Amino acid sequence: MRWGKVAVVVGIGPGLGLAIARRFAREGFSVVGLVRTPDRVAPEAEIEVRQADAADPAELDAALRSIEVERGPIEVLVYNAYRVSPGGPATPEPQDFAADLQVNVVGAYAAARTMHGLMAPRGRGSIILTGGGLALDPRPWLSAFSLSAGKAALRNLAYSLSAAFKADGVALATVTIAGRIQEGTPFSPDLIADAYWRLHLEGLSAGPEVMFTRE
Repeated sequence: MRWGKVAVVVGIGPGLGLAIARRFAREGFSVVGLVRTPDRVAPEAEIEVRQADAADPAELDAALRSIEVERGPIEVLVYNAYRVSPGGPATPEPQDFAADLQVNVVGAYAAARTMHGLMAPRGRGSIILTGGGLALDPRPWLSAFSLSAGKAALRNLAYSLSAAFKADGVALATVTIAGRIQEGTPFSPDLIADAYWRLHLEGLSAGPEVMFTRE
């Protein structure tokens, strides 16, 4: 069975991930959310939630390819997964720091690499990575040191991959959210989700990074 336009949100959750999924569903997309613990998110009419661990590249690859087989071509991939070990610089154990980077950076690269392989032969597709202002300056939240390092690496990844993917018709960009995500503020999940939709519409004309600020 073919489902029409398909979007996938890796790291769907009750905040931004679900808001992004709902935004694309409102535009007629069939949305699949991938998360390590699916019971965190209740499925909705146009949003299916499946299990996949963003820390496991093989599992992530298999999940994305399964969606393509069952639902048809994935038009949009949003990587929104993250992991953080609380503690300032030099606090996390090396193995915890590595586990954070595995989700925050390696998982994003693995998902982007899989989707590029699927999208490039079609000459179209959008890959959007959830970044953060901590990539630019970690000092506002030093207690999330490992997340800051991951977002900085993710931003570099977006800049590194964007031009190469663009040559194949695949748009890749990061949304750098320069503020704390919170309902009722300029950084509410729904407002940020609108930026993801606009970025998809811009396609190849968009740059590797969109800054989301309160202005």
